[in-house]
Amino acid sequence: MTDPVLAADDRREPALAGEDLLIDRFLPRFDVTLIEHVVAGADIAETWRALHELDLMRVHSPLTDAAMFVRNVPTVLARRLGGTRPAAPPAELKLFGGGAALPGWLPLGETPGREVVLGAVGRFWQPDIEWYDVQGMTPEDFAGFTEPGWGRIAAGLSLRPYGPSRTLITYEARTATTDPASARRFARYWWLVRPFVRTVMQATLRTIRQDAESLVDGPPAAAGGLPARWTRRLYRGGRPHGLARVLNRGAALGYAAGVWPHRLVTLEVPGRRTGRLVRVPLVVADLEGDRYLVAMLGARTQWVRNVRAADSHVVLRHGRREAVRLEEVAAEQRPPVLRRYLACAPGARAHLPVDRHAPVEDFARIAPDIPVFRIVAEPVTDD
Repeated sequence: MTDPVLAADDRREPALAGEDLLIDRFLPRFDVTLIEHVVAGADIAETWRALHELDLMRVHSPLTDAAMFVRNVPTVLARRLGGTRPAAPPAELKLFGGGAALPGWLPLGETPGREVVLGAVGRFWQPDIEWYDVQGMTPEDFAGFTEPGWGRIAAGLSLRPYGPSRTLITYEARTATTDPASARRFARYWWLVRPFVRTVMQATLRTIRQDAESLVDGPPAAAGGLPARWTRRLYRGGRPHGLARVLNRGAALGYAAGVWPHRLVTLEVPGRRTGRLVRVPLVVADLEGDRYLVAMLGARTQWVRNVRAADSHVVLRHGRREAVRLEEVAAEQRPPVLRRYLACAPGARAHLPVDRHAPVEDFARIAPDIPVFRIVAEPVTDD
């Protein structure tokens, strides 16, 4: 007689095998690992772009800031007691070039649009972390590294489709030590820092998610998501009033500091009457490799009049200072920029009487009334 249980087991389909992970090539065996996930409301292309442009100096939360402060206290004290000043933090810290390099880290591999893996070698358990000099080290050297007294970290960020228009972002961090003594030291250190490492990973994923979603639907509205009628009331007569002025002042400070997505900038231009510096928070619209600023309130907007009086030479700030010239775009060339602008700037949708999903041609009727400026970098000159 056939065993019904065995017969059912025999009928089961074999388990599906998942795809190989890039991180497995470089650190297949490890002492510890942490894995965090988040779902972004953006497709893989937009999420990959956000990951590619990630600036680690923008990864913040109260817990991450506290954790980094506590972790850096021994280093700061040691350097001050030794008579040296702690190094100033870099303006940018990017995974993919630009800004300062990550100390002790090297790129291990990348599957474009899907996955990236970085590696580091160091003595992480010391009060003042000692990083191994990885200059000249290849990914193969990292995978085969066995020098006693060190630890290796492999950090992988991967993207997978999650339904038709969302993306699952996974962040895995693996650590392996090279000898039993280092393993014991690391185990004591890991027991203490694991909750903080998890917090930093979660904050990193949130930043990528927010940046990806801002590429699809723009950053959060400056007016805090107020209904369109209230948003229009804040700018009645084509200028900000009351609460709008307060919100704009706060936004100008935040945008200039670079704590929000890269497309949020603060424009600095001299007032045409007083000569005092005026700061205005704006949203940059990107299209076909160019960047644009749009005056959602029309040609009589104060910052537009100031820009024209300054002969179009202004400064943009987003964590750094950028001297630029604003080149006014002809009305017939504005429609595609205006459509892209509404995708990037939800707070502007109440002020432009065209739906953001409308065909480009529909924006032609409002284009003559909405100034658009192409951002052109000023040439760098030696003083």
